[in-house]
Amino acid sequence: MAAACWCRCRGSDYRTWNMSIDEVPSNNTAGSCSSGVGPFTVQGPDGNLGAEEAGRASSLTLNYRKKLRAPICVKLTVFICLAVMVASGVPELVLWKKVHQQLVGQIEHRLMVLSTLRQEQLQDYLLSEADKTQLIAIRIVISNYLNNVSTGNKTLAKLDLQMAISVISDFMNAAVYDSKGHLVLETEENVFQPRIEEASINTVVQEIPNLQYPVETSNGWMYTLSRGIHKGQKLIGQLMVSVNATKLVSLVYDRTGLQETGELLVGIPDGPDKIRLLLPAMQKPNVIVLPYKGAMAKAINGESGILKERNYRGARVIAAYRPAGFLHWGALASLGLAKAFTSPIIELGKAAFALGQGDMRTRVKKGSSCFHDEFSNLKDAFNGMAHRIASHQYILEHEVSERTSDLAHAHDGLAREVEERKRIELELEKAKDIAMAADRSKSEFLANMSHEIRTPLNAIINFTELCLDTQITQEQQEHLEYVQFAAQHLLRLITDILDFNKIAAGKLEMEEIQFSLYEQLEQSLSVLAARAWKSGLELCCDIHADVPDQLLGDPGRLLQIFVNLVGNGIKFTKKGEVIVSVTVNSKSADDVELLFAVKDSGLGIPQTKQSLLFQAFSQVDSSTQRLYGGTGLGLAISSKLAAAMGGRMWVESEGVEGLGSTFSFTGRFKLFPSNSSMNFLMFKGVRALVVDDNSTGLRILTDLLKSWNIIADGVMTTEAAKSALELGESSGHKYNVVLLDMWLGGVEALDLVEYIRARPDLLQKYASDAEVNTLYPVEPDSDLALPSAHCLSQQCSSKSTPDRLRYGPNLKVEIYTKDNVSSAIIMLTSVNHMESSRCKELGLPFHTSKPIRRSLLNRVLRSALGFEDKMSHDEGKTSKESKKLNKRLHVLIAEDNPVNQRVAIKLLHKWGHTTVLAVDGAEAVERSAKEEFDIILMDVQMPVCDGFEATAKIREYERSHNRKITPIVAMTAHAMMGDGEYCIAAGMDYYISKPLNAKKLQDLLQYVATSSLRVYSASPSHKNSMSMW
Repeated sequence: MAAACWCRCRGSDYRTWNMSIDEVPSNNTAGSCSSGVGPFTVQGPDGNLGAEEAGRASSLTLNYRKKLRAPICVKLTVFICLAVMVASGVPELVLWKKVHQQLVGQIEHRLMVLSTLRQEQLQDYLLSEADKTQLIAIRIVISNYLNNVSTGNKTLAKLDLQMAISVISDFMNAAVYDSKGHLVLETEENVFQPRIEEASINTVVQEIPNLQYPVETSNGWMYTLSRGIHKGQKLIGQLMVSVNATKLVSLVYDRTGLQETGELLVGIPDGPDKIRLLLPAMQKPNVIVLPYKGAMAKAINGESGILKERNYRGARVIAAYRPAGFLHWGALASLGLAKAFTSPIIELGKAAFALGQGDMRTRVKKGSSCFHDEFSNLKDAFNGMAHRIASHQYILEHEVSERTSDLAHAHDGLAREVEERKRIELELEKAKDIAMAADRSKSEFLANMSHEIRTPLNAIINFTELCLDTQITQEQQEHLEYVQFAAQHLLRLITDILDFNKIAAGKLEMEEIQFSLYEQLEQSLSVLAARAWKSGLELCCDIHADVPDQLLGDPGRLLQIFVNLVGNGIKFTKKGEVIVSVTVNSKSADDVELLFAVKDSGLGIPQTKQSLLFQAFSQVDSSTQRLYGGTGLGLAISSKLAAAMGGRMWVESEGVEGLGSTFSFTGRFKLFPSNSSMNFLMFKGVRALVVDDNSTGLRILTDLLKSWNIIADGVMTTEAAKSALELGESSGHKYNVVLLDMWLGGVEALDLVEYIRARPDLLQKYASDAEVNTLYPVEPDSDLALPSAHCLSQQCSSKSTPDRLRYGPNLKVEIYTKDNVSSAIIMLTSVNHMESSRCKELGLPFHTSKPIRRSLLNRVLRSALGFEDKMSHDEGKTSKESKKLNKRLHVLIAEDNPVNQRVAIKLLHKWGHTTVLAVDGAEAVERSAKEEFDIILMDVQMPVCDGFEATAKIREYERSHNRKITPIVAMTAHAMMGDGEYCIAAGMDYYISKPLNAKKLQDLLQYVATSSLRVYSASPSHKNSMSMW
């Protein structure tokens, strides 16, 4: 074999060597290429070559042999690599196989448990529905009607069927067919067929009901249950019920524990070679028929187990099958074999990708807690991680957003802050100026309004009072009283408006002066007593014994509250009583908190309206047809006044007429040492009988007398009073005095008065311990015991003792006769003057009006019990004082209004004083310089020179000429906050508001006449001496 080889030499030409392979010696060393080596010769074109060329040919031969060996090495390397891979992969393959078997085993176990649970749920549901149809099929009314359709009551049977269906939530409609297949009863028309085949009835001969396949309708999935109705062993009809299949569909289509690849199938045999599905396959809804083979066939045949097979889609699945437990049904739960492993991983991958893209709400779906496996653990861990990442992301974004927002707001705020502050400052200045101007305007308006209204009211009220003191007819007196009442009502209205303005402005000032609580309450009731009497109401005041009398506070404001509350009680009460009560709420060494209550028996206040009572301008009935007038300010002001006294006000009412309402409020006052002039020890041992047909008034008066050491009994009728008097006489405990209400049960108490006059021996005159000791002195060593006043009043002597007491001849106790027994009767009258005149006609010297005033009752009792000497002494002293108080005064009146001039002059002349008139302030200064006056009444608002300027000039004149300081009393119709301070600064001593109150003005003049009125110069200390009359 010959080969040709071309070789490029260093020279410029190429030579060709021809060599025979056979000529190459076998022992030639591979790779040898030395010149002249080897037994062969190399022949060039020109003949034999040299040794150099021969060596190069040898080298080429060796390289050719190396290329022949290379494929063998590659093959060997590949073989070794494959061997190594196979050797190392066998254990991994075995491990994978074992893991695969474990996972498959877990899936099989899960499917088995799942199929068991679903089979039990399905069986319970179907048997429950079957039992419900049985309960309807055995109803007697329906059975009786089917047994005799021609004569039965169809309406009753239909109603019974409807009632049976209505109590079962899943049953929608029902129908009953007779044994021939005719429709005889139905709950709703046009729902069931009017006739069914008899063959259909024969299918329900057995006790097991027949279930038709569920059908999806516009109202959801529905199916029909059929059951036979028997009478004994005889089939008399068929019940057919339309059932809502929502629960059944949810049981079959529930994928809990089956992931996305699993499903539950319920099969029913349909011939020898087909299986009909109860519901269409979930993954392929058009599949409703399966061949009679595989796991479903085993389940229908009553077998249970696990089988790997291909499903109706050709996919390999693991199927757990078992009988459904209802008829010959079968249940099969399957899970895709491949996707059982890949589906959770793919789902996790998709969720991780979405999470990475920024969707922090991404989570993987978890299966039921009943089927917890490694994938579930992995999903829980992934969801926990996603939740933490989302939380951190949210916190981070929130913080960044907040910081960014804060920076933006700070930047914008700093940019606007200077301008905003400047704008606000300007607005505040403007608002302040506007508010101050509005406040000044309002104050000026109220002051002017008060002045303009009070000026004519001054004339109306005082001239009316002057007219009432003259000789007029009864009709004229009635008309004038109406005028006076209307004017006073208008004055109260103005006062309420001014008080409300003061409260709203926070300028309400409370005085702190000493006053008598008892007198203040009695005065407030006496003011309203006439209104109560005209309304036929009983007005009572119940002050508990532990309530202190002398207090420090504002009596005027307390009187204002009581006048308002009691006035409302009288206004809204048609019949019955209005009761004022005072009790101690709490007490310390320095102060006391009192609880005041005003209870009436009137209309009552509904619960829904009670919240409006203490609001300004609010009323329970604000309609134009309301029966009772008013502004709605009274309770609002009273509530604020109670708060200013350190308390509060509230109402209690059931809203029922007759039960009325109770207005209560508390107030805190400082205690003041009491120095009451009433001597209650003199009444010790006195026995008194109180006769009053009002139980509340009777109780209050009886308790009051007992607190004065009087032994008091109370009765409500004339007959009871007679019995009490006779009992006292027979038992030796005669009464000393009788307090008798003038009207008992609507009838004048004249009968009881005549009875006492006819039997004066029923009463016993009272003798004090001092009188006993004076008339019958006893030696210190004597054993003879003197009778006490109590014993005398109790007739301690025996019946055998004559009129003269057995304690001694010197002691004589007078007895009552028919002529003087009337002095032992104290008549309780109303405020009506006619009743006082009636008492004089009846010959009753002692009477007192209701509601009872303690001071007046004390004086009347002392007179009735025979303390004439002491009373005469007191009256003499009072007479002297009255003469002293009746001193004539020389008064300068500075008033520009003609009506007010005439009112003041008339009142002062009526009281016997002399007057000089000045029509303005300048004239008042001129007249006070020419002559001296006892007092100057100075109007505040006058032309030319007002009252303040005139007072300043008068005070300056008095200082410069060393004249006696003349008391100056300001007369103002403003009655606004600050009037007192202006008067003080001008050098005035007191001020009195218009309309002039005649009683207050007269008291003021009496103080001047007795020099009890201190006169102050216009000094700084003068501020604390200012008083208002």
